[in-house]
Amino acid sequence: MPKAEKGSAKDIANKMKAKGLQKLKFFCQMCNKQCRDENGFKCHLTSDSHLRNMKSFCSNATGMLDQFSAEFKKTYLDTLYRRHRTKKMSANNVYQEVIQDKEHVHMNATKWATLTDFVQYLGKMGKCVVEETERGWYVTFIERDPEILAQQENYKRRVEAEKREERKVAKRMEMQRIEAAKLMDRAGVGVNVEASNLDRTSDDAPIALKLGGGNGAEKAKKKKKASVFGNDGDDDEDSEREEERLLAEMNKPIQKAEAIMKELETNRKRKRNPTEEQQRGIHLHSNDNNNDSRKKEKNSNTSKSNSKNDSDGLEDIRKKHWIRKDILTRIISKKVKKGQYYKRKCIVNKVYDKYIAKVEILDSGPGADDGGDIFEIDQDDLETVVPKVGKHVIILNGRGRGMVAELMSVDEKKCRRTLQLLDSDVILKKVDYNDFSKVVK
Repeated sequence: MPKAEKGSAKDIANKMKAKGLQKLKFFCQMCNKQCRDENGFKCHLTSDSHLRNMKSFCSNATGMLDQFSAEFKKTYLDTLYRRHRTKKMSANNVYQEVIQDKEHVHMNATKWATLTDFVQYLGKMGKCVVEETERGWYVTFIERDPEILAQQENYKRRVEAEKREERKVAKRMEMQRIEAAKLMDRAGVGVNVEASNLDRTSDDAPIALKLGGGNGAEKAKKKKKASVFGNDGDDDEDSEREEERLLAEMNKPIQKAEAIMKELETNRKRKRNPTEEQQRGIHLHSNDNNNDSRKKEKNSNTSKSNSKNDSDGLEDIRKKHWIRKDILTRIISKKVKKGQYYKRKCIVNKVYDKYIAKVEILDSGPGADDGGDIFEIDQDDLETVVPKVGKHVIILNGRGRGMVAELMSVDEKKCRRTLQLLDSDVILKKVDYNDFSKVVK
């Protein structure tokens, strides 16, 4: 039966009937044709185009089946990632979203007979986290994008840093509270005040409370006013003296606490900087004949040491950050990459914010090929690498910071070594292991 002409009533009716999804059992994946009923599907199976496509399918059945399976898997994973990211979703709901597209690859053309088989396949291949519940199968996409993983790691690191800072602030506040409590105890004003019993006898006068009274100064002004019936200046003077005495007694503990704090502050300053009287005493004591010889010896020793340092021209520069570019280090933390690179050597390629290093892992052995991974790591998770005698190192802290030197000798007991600078041939003795590391050429 010939097809209806375009634009005719028959053609429009056929298009209206073909709108939306039809029954899956009347769909031919090889010809990509959807039939409306069983009669139309039988007619399609006997058509020449369908028979030609089936002959080509028989010649390469596994290849075409793998192609359809790969297309279906890609469509399913893309839908899961774009719409739900890493949320836990029902596998059937995601499949319903996939088949909303009329041109999708049907599951009956893939190597999976059911959706359960396909979901189990995703779990075995590590594409998703699969979980079977009473309500059916649930899938969770596994994120493998390196940029997103780096963002998540930076976020976790920032949250941990904020928590550490909060703990430090809380600890500092607790220390301040304890010091303030000690000062209050010394001044006689205790933080923890114990209540005592009120002992009264039958001869005591009754207790009267006056609410809404003003300040002491206002009361004093009121009392200073002259009486209409006579002069009561003596009573006013007595009341003023009583109020001044009470105020002085109330201010005594506060004045004691302030005096103690001032005394502690002056003691700290005296320890740091000696006063003029102490300097005068030292100067007068140094005029004695017995101490002149000792002072000359000390001056000679200090002048010798100063002359040596001046001849070297090297300053003792020490800073908290020591990592540098192009040095060899070793990972000492098991928390880095879940302990995968524990005790492995790495090269520092770049330094961020003085404390973060971008490192490249070296091979574990001459014949091994397990290095090359590049990631960021904190300075606290690294240590220096000490080479053999005769190798070149770079000084990271102390005298000659940032200069290249040659390793001369080793003192294993004290963990110190002797270095010779390459530029000026100056010899540095008793250099700690943590103050230098091997240079990567």
